[in-house]
Amino acid sequence: MEKRVVLLLLFVSVGLTEAGCISTTSPQCYKNSTGKEEDFNCTWVESNLEQNPTYTLNIWDKERKSFIIRVNTGRQAQKYLLLEELGTISRKMEIWVQRKVGNHTCISNKTSVILECSVKYSAPRITSMKRSAGILNLTLDKPKDNKSAIYEIKWRARDSEWQTETFETKDSTIQDFYRLQLQNQTVYQVQLRRQARLLLHPCNDSLHTLWSDWSPTVDVPLEIRLLPGIRWVEKQRNGSRDVNLTWDAPPAEESVGGVTYKLTLSIWPCEKPRKVKPINVNRTIQTSITMSEARVSIIAVNKVGSSPPHLIIIPAVKHLKECPKPQRKNITYSKKTCLEWYKLEDGENRPTTVKSSSHKLFKDIEKSREVKKFVRHYYFLHTMTKKHFQTQVMCPFYSEEGVPTKGPENVSFSDVTHESAVVRWVSIPVVQQQGFLQQYMIWISEQGNTKHHQVLANETSFLIKNLHPGTFYTVSIAGRTKAGAGPNSTVNFETQSSKDMALSWQDQTILSVCVVALLCTIICSIAARRFRNKLLPVVPSPMIAATEFNCPHDQDLSNVTEEVHDVILLQVQDLKARKNVPPEKSILLQEFGLVVFEEEDEEDEEEGVTDLGFMKSCCYPNPSYRGQMLQLPEPIHMTDNTYKDNDTESTYRNGLFFETRVLECDQTSL
Repeated sequence: MEKRVVLLLLFVSVGLTEAGCISTTSPQCYKNSTGKEEDFNCTWVESNLEQNPTYTLNIWDKERKSFIIRVNTGRQAQKYLLLEELGTISRKMEIWVQRKVGNHTCISNKTSVILECSVKYSAPRITSMKRSAGILNLTLDKPKDNKSAIYEIKWRARDSEWQTETFETKDSTIQDFYRLQLQNQTVYQVQLRRQARLLLHPCNDSLHTLWSDWSPTVDVPLEIRLLPGIRWVEKQRNGSRDVNLTWDAPPAEESVGGVTYKLTLSIWPCEKPRKVKPINVNRTIQTSITMSEARVSIIAVNKVGSSPPHLIIIPAVKHLKECPKPQRKNITYSKKTCLEWYKLEDGENRPTTVKSSSHKLFKDIEKSREVKKFVRHYYFLHTMTKKHFQTQVMCPFYSEEGVPTKGPENVSFSDVTHESAVVRWVSIPVVQQQGFLQQYMIWISEQGNTKHHQVLANETSFLIKNLHPGTFYTVSIAGRTKAGAGPNSTVNFETQSSKDMALSWQDQTILSVCVVALLCTIICSIAARRFRNKLLPVVPSPMIAATEFNCPHDQDLSNVTEEVHDVILLQVQDLKARKNVPPEKSILLQEFGLVVFEEEDEEDEEEGVTDLGFMKSCCYPNPSYRGQMLQLPEPIHMTDNTYKDNDTESTYRNGLFFETRVLECDQTSL
């Protein structure tokens, strides 16, 4: 009878359903683990939320043919059911949802299930991924009951088809693991889901098991292979350094899914290195450090692994050579101080490990057994206020000073002349100084005479002056500390002799430059002259007959007075009319073709006239000598043979005064 009633109700409900009614999906009732005391959760999916429907959940016991649950859930598409409300869960039951919108009612499809076998795990979560050499190692969280499970995984390269595979896990593990083979240099996407492994007899049917939801799609980047490059800029101020650190991001294939950077800073010597909060976006950090050495370690982490740690060392400021003791008294102590000290390796470099203390003072370590005698150490005194680090003092120190163990090395001489020389040497290494080097002592010895000089400790050369030519000298050099002078380094040398005096290299250089300049000038002058001769015609030079000059020993070199003579010039065309003139009375002026007659006193008319062409001159020219050749500046042109008396014309040329006078007898007197 009850069966008939149920069927009647079903037919009535179906009849009342109209074409406009949209039913929900079939409901699922399940528990989240295989535990026997688990409550159940029933869910279904609404396809049209705009209609504001109301729901009624129905659970029908098929064996007893009665309703176990029939409850109105309102507008909620789920219902949480307590185990006590269900009673027995080992029998088969039918579950459906009645959807009502106004006066319209529709029913979903029925689901037949044994609630004891209905288990639905939560979606798996990938806790970690490791990718190396084409293998992806996945670590998954365990189900709620920590039981083994069946997994389905699907993967694909970007914009390609999915590939699927199933695998099972074990009960004894804390986490579930899976290894997937992938291709190198390819970015992938991965999703997983799982279901419970039911061992009960009525649950062997796979229809009762439920798959969990798919996990969110996870991008699988490439592993980070290169170290992140780090750069820093520091600025010193008041015993502190402000440091700005920046670094580069990995390539795009390695940055898929995001990259996190983990930094570890070692900037306070009296504490362990501190870790900085992981940085995801900004690849930069600013901090203050002391004047001592600081270390920064950075690791880039993506979804499949991390890069090798990149350690950078920000070196300490340059070590001081010495430190005035008054500086140690000007210390501003704060609540938090740190004293750092170490032995200088090779006298200059910082060792790998250093010592530090937050409660000791410098006087506590200066004479302690930890500090060896005659060995240079270095110390810093740091303070910190409001996370700002500052170095108050940094100095080298000795617990006790000694004398140097050796003298300067590689003593040599250069620029040796007859009176000076330059001596050079290499400074004594700090390890062998055994104290603060104050100065170098220089002794110069020559034949029992010794001169002493002192130079500063930072000098490596000295000019020796006032030496004697061609002399052997002995030079000894030693370093001196507060405790005294150390061993000498002795070298001999000899100055140049006065005969071997030569130009210095500076003078030789100047002389060479001058010679080259002179040669260039001569070559350029010759080239310019040849070039000019090709462009301009050659200017003819006057032909002067060679004349023999003899200087008589008995020449009168006394001062003489200038004599004035009258010279008569005749034109060439008038020579024919004067054939009766004696040839010995004339002188031919080659340059002008004129005949010159001298008018002597009446008492000297009988004497002959000396030919100027054969006159011999003296080595010491006398301005009164009458045998000098006369050269007129230009020829005299006669246009008319008739002139008036006393017509004169004056000309001065080459130290001679010419007066041309025209006579009535057609003679030109010069």
